[in-house]
Amino acid sequence: MNAPVTTLRAQDGLASETAARNPGWAAGMRLAFLHIPKTAGTAFGAALAQRFAAHEIASTHRMALTGGAADPLLTQVIPPYRALGIGSHLDQDKLDAIAAALPPGQRLFIVTVLREPRARLISQYRHWHRSEDSSMRGLPDEHREAFMAARNLSLGEFLEAAIPYAQAHFRNTQARMLCGHGSSELMDEATLLRTALANLASHDVVTTTETLDDGMARIAEAFGWSPPDSVRPLNVAPGAPLPALAPEVEALIEDHIRVDRALWDAAQAIMTASRVPRPARSYYRPKPALVTTLLEGGRSRFGMEDALDGTGWHVREGAGATLARWTGPGRRATIRLRAPQLRQVELGIRLVSVLDWAMLEGLVLTLDGVAPGAPPTVQHGAGQPLLRARFDLPDAGDGLRDLVIEVPFTRSHHDVDPQIDDKRQKGLAIGEITLSPLPDAATGPATLGALFWPGESWSERAPAALMDHVPHHRPEVAAPLAQRNLTLDLPLLRGLLELARPDHVWVAAGRSVLQELERGEPLALPAPGGRLAIVATLFEIPARAAPIAALARRYPEAVLLLACAEDFRLRKLVANPLLAPHLHLVGCTNAILVVNLAAMIRDGGAERMETFLLLLERIATTIPEAVATQLSDFGPAYVLQQIDATLQGLEAPLDGAGTPRQSLATLMLEPAAPPPPIAAIEDRVRRLVARGDTPMALVEPALTGRLLALAGQLAAAATAPAQWQAAVAAHECAFRITALVSGWVEFGLGANNTGQLAMRLRAKGQPLPLYPKPAKPFREYIDFYKGEARAMAANPAAPGLVTRLDSMRGGLDHVTRLNMAAREIELALRLLGDRHPGEEILWVDAGCSYGVIMNAVRPPQNIEGRCRFLGLDFNPPAIDTARIVAGNLGNAHCRFEVGDVAEAQSLASGQRIHLITAFEVLEHCPDPLAVLMAYRAMNPGMLVAGSPLAEQQAIFPAEQHIWAFDARGFAALAEAAGFSVIGVNQRQVGAFVGGHDWVTVTATTGVAAEMQMV
Repeated sequence: MNAPVTTLRAQDGLASETAARNPGWAAGMRLAFLHIPKTAGTAFGAALAQRFAAHEIASTHRMALTGGAADPLLTQVIPPYRALGIGSHLDQDKLDAIAAALPPGQRLFIVTVLREPRARLISQYRHWHRSEDSSMRGLPDEHREAFMAARNLSLGEFLEAAIPYAQAHFRNTQARMLCGHGSSELMDEATLLRTALANLASHDVVTTTETLDDGMARIAEAFGWSPPDSVRPLNVAPGAPLPALAPEVEALIEDHIRVDRALWDAAQAIMTASRVPRPARSYYRPKPALVTTLLEGGRSRFGMEDALDGTGWHVREGAGATLARWTGPGRRATIRLRAPQLRQVELGIRLVSVLDWAMLEGLVLTLDGVAPGAPPTVQHGAGQPLLRARFDLPDAGDGLRDLVIEVPFTRSHHDVDPQIDDKRQKGLAIGEITLSPLPDAATGPATLGALFWPGESWSERAPAALMDHVPHHRPEVAAPLAQRNLTLDLPLLRGLLELARPDHVWVAAGRSVLQELERGEPLALPAPGGRLAIVATLFEIPARAAPIAALARRYPEAVLLLACAEDFRLRKLVANPLLAPHLHLVGCTNAILVVNLAAMIRDGGAERMETFLLLLERIATTIPEAVATQLSDFGPAYVLQQIDATLQGLEAPLDGAGTPRQSLATLMLEPAAPPPPIAAIEDRVRRLVARGDTPMALVEPALTGRLLALAGQLAAAATAPAQWQAAVAAHECAFRITALVSGWVEFGLGANNTGQLAMRLRAKGQPLPLYPKPAKPFREYIDFYKGEARAMAANPAAPGLVTRLDSMRGGLDHVTRLNMAAREIELALRLLGDRHPGEEILWVDAGCSYGVIMNAVRPPQNIEGRCRFLGLDFNPPAIDTARIVAGNLGNAHCRFEVGDVAEAQSLASGQRIHLITAFEVLEHCPDPLAVLMAYRAMNPGMLVAGSPLAEQQAIFPAEQHIWAFDARGFAALAEAAGFSVIGVNQRQVGAFVGGHDWVTVTATTGVAAEMQMV
């Protein structure tokens, strides 16, 4: 395992730094201590701390970030400090992230202390062995179990138990710290040693537990300090040394320190050698051009107010809408433009003025020397003409493109009108130049083959049909409450893996119920080839994305299945033209994101894939739950920045000008401005809440009122801890409102018939009688329904099945709702029978599911023998069940068909529909009012509809509900559709048994007063 000395020398064109330096050469640099546990680092750190002012040292708490190396908070808290890692344990991953955030030209002065590996491991065990109950308070269960094992087991028993959490602290710990915990997961022992040695060689001072004074002296010389005192021992384990260990225990120890032993032997040469720089990790340093393209949705704009990098232009003229530059005096003008990193782009040139339109007939345009695929066109209409051209370029570029505009001739104003004295030769007056993705660039993968891999039987099908091909798996057994989000979607994850049939599956979600999905040898080196699937969750992606990126690069085909992917900012990424061809969100309880990582690498290089994964990490570390777990020691500044960015993402869609940059501002991919004054935040909240003419009016007053109250508490807070607490709560509330409004605007719920009705009702000053729930594309709801249908199909109804309302599952509230609906229908049928004697009464039940209500309703005596019941639903297995039950009950008057009410007219064969019912249907529709208007167009005699009542707005009580109502809102919907409301029936069942409250509305197309219901 010993590495050759050449490993320690400069490689890949990186020159060694000279060993001869003047004292004080490092003065002003930030010192970073990579503190490996149980290497006398506490004593060494204490000695270092003596050389810095207290306010210059980043405390233990300030380094204890919960979000990993990609947490934007890390880069926010570093700048004020000159000493990092004292009292904490920074690994190489975090040091790389910190280094990436430093200003250009700056780097960290990194210090490390090593210890003889056997002694370090035994010291670590003794430290854990003497742990007290008080020190374990608040720790996760797996941490506490590991400490308890060390207390109760001998060293040999403890090592043999191979407790997962303990492995990171006992197996080759020094090498893993030097590689980074996350990065080291993917390394075999040879790679681990090679990487650790290369990283160690890049450190400025490497010393050992036995040579602390020498290491401190070298640091003092580099920083220009006076000679230091001797380092005094601290945190030394008390008691007598361990007795002699049995040979089998010694063998276990050597097995745990095999790489550390080789590292220790080779490190002796490093401590006296010159520093060998190493390349900065690209993962933490995405190219600004790529980040800009992602933040701007693939669109770049050059305005004439901007600095021009080109030739062949006159000076700026005009102002406002007429601000322009003329090309000229020659025929050819060039300009270097910031451009999206896309192969296919559309160029738009706003023409402020043209002296002779004949110039456009012979106009020549090239972008990086490539001509457009078709002649440019001019779009006339409102405002100034727009010159448009589309380009198919050979590569995605580096973020800059050279545009050439060449006119066939030039003219002057004097040529056009001799009375004008301007004789400068000119071509076109250009006001703005844009480069954008093609309109269909954000439509997502073209086929399932593009989403996974080609060649399979399903590979030519559209991704929208994915759920038609995913095999069904039964729900899993009950899991711990904390893992409920995983267990709900675990059957679908199993189905996706079964469909894709990867050769290897790596579960990057840590210890969870997902672990059982792992198979093959995903981490083997050399990589075994074949297809790789990586399974993770959005909550656990922090500190996991960099290893995911490294692993994906090893395989020719690699996909990521990301569970719990329900975040409005993530949907902005799914719609980004750089990423959309490789991403697909599967609608389910919590959403599953499918990412073709290999295709992303082929299309845009490894950097695009790494940048995407960095964005995922930033999303996960900036959700309210993650922000709230940070310690109050950080102070309120970062949370205030998050509030400011969140409100920015809320304002933009309200103004009708939302961009991905504004929605993703919370990710802090660009340097964040200092937080605004708290008084300014409170004023901004008040102005936003008062915007009643926008979708803000559809937010529950209780939610907006809470945000106002929290903003007031924040303004009134007198201390930093109080400000932090108020800021965390205000951020969570602002985030929920932003998620609501962003979804409504993006998916059009606020502008459809129901949204407009809700706005009108709100404008009258009424409390919200109907309001939208969190919104996502309806395709994702369809995925959910398809999943339910496949579950039904996998469990077909027994041939002798009979359903009754008093034996239904789902709790007392469900039984109450069903019986209430049946009673309303029987009353309506009796009334219709009296009003239409001699006619065959036709009842149509929309969204009948498996027909439990229709099969349970007995035809009233006055319509026996002259009635037909027609149940419609999109779920074929549910219709099959309804037909089986109808046959077993002898309900010859009941007919069940797959479809919706649109098919009811043809199925009725021209007969009048007397009654339409819809129970637990309208809350699932994007536009319930449009559905009711379609019902009204069929001119039924009566309508009876029911829905859950008064659900909370900002969460998903039911995964597929899009709208919520109270009794007044439900009645208002019926009236707006053209019905006359006869009555509203409301049951407050939820207050007693934990279910939803319930409301039904009975209405007519006739005169309500003439309909007498008993």
